Amino acid sequence: MKRNRLLPSALLAAVAGIVSVMIFRNRAPHAESSRRPGKPISVIQTPVVAGVPDAATNQPGQTGAVGIPAEKLPACWADFRTLTEQERLNRVTAAMENHTLPADVLAFFEQEIFNRQLWAVTRNNMANALVWQESPNPRLHELFAKMLADESESPVWRDYCLQFLSECLASSSDPEAIKTILTRYAQGKDGLAGTAIVNIGFQEAAGRMKPGETFSQQLEAQLADPEVVTPTKLSILAMIGKRNDVRLLPLVRTYATNSTDALRRTAIATLGQIGTPEDLPLIRAGLTDPNRSVQLAAEAAVKAMDRRK
Repeated sequence: MKRNRLLPSALLAAVAGIVSVMIFRNRAPHAESSRRPGKPISVIQTPVVAGVPDAATNQPGQTGAVGIPAEKLPACWADFRTLTEQERLNRVTAAMENHTLPADVLAFFEQEIFNRQLWAVTRNNMANALVWQESPNPRLHELFAKMLADESESPVWRDYCLQFLSECLASSSDPEAIKTILTRYAQGKDGLAGTAIVNIGFQEAAGRMKPGETFSQQLEAQLADPEVVTPTKLSILAMIGKRNDVRLLPLVRTYATNSTDALRRTAIATLGQIGTPEDLPLIRAGLTDPNRSVQLAAEAAVKAMDRRK
C-alpha cells in the first residue's frame, strides 16, 4: 500500500480530509513535531517467526545509531559515507522510486535506517523504499516495531514508525503482531494514540482489521478523558465521522463549542458528515466563529448536510 507519510499534525485530520497533507520527504530536515509526547506505552514484543533467516540475511536493527562500517556497504553505495547529507538524501530518494532494488541494497537500508546521524527525511525515504518494494521483506514489521519501542528515538520518528508498521500489514509474515501493536498504542493518551487510531481506521477501510464495538467504546472514553491530548482527540473526532459512528454524536456536539479552535473545527466537520438536521443550528453557529478555519469547516459542513438530504 503506497501511501504518503503524514506529518503528525496532518495525520490527525487526514481521515476527514480537513487539512492538506504534507509528505515527509519534502519537509525541512530538522522540523519539530507539533505533537506533545505523553506517557510512554509499553509495546507488545513482536515474536520471531520460525524458519526465517536471521542476522546474516536481512535481520534488521543490528547496527545501532551510527550506521554500518563503510567497508560493508554495497559496491554501488561504497561512497555513501563521503557524501554530504543532501547528496545522501538525493541518492536515497532516487533509490526509493525503484521498487525492485537488489537484495544487498535492501539489506543495507534495513540496517542503515537505524543511523540517527542521517537526516530524518533520509531515514524516512529508506523506509519508503523498503515498504514500497514489489516483494517487501515479510519481517519488515520487526524493524519498525523495534524503533517504535525505543523511547530514545524522537517522538516524530516513532510516529512515523507507527505509520510504517501499519503499512507492513498487507505483506507481513505476522499480521496479528502488527494489529496487536496498533491496538495497544491506540489505547493511550499521547499523540501516538491518535496515529494508531487513524491507521486502524485505514486498515479497517481496507478490510484488514475489524475493531468492532469495543473500538467505538474506547474512542468514546478517550474523547471524554481530559488527559488525552488534543491531537489525539482530533483524530478521534475525524474517525467518528469516517466510521459513521452516530452513537457518539452527543459527545461530538459538545466539542462543536469547545474553547479550542481545532476541536471546534473538527467537531463541526464531523457533524457535517454524520449529523442530523437538528445539528444544523450548531453547525451554522460556526459560520460566525471568530476563527476563519472554523468558519470554513462550517461552510463545508452545511454543504455536506445539504447533499445528504
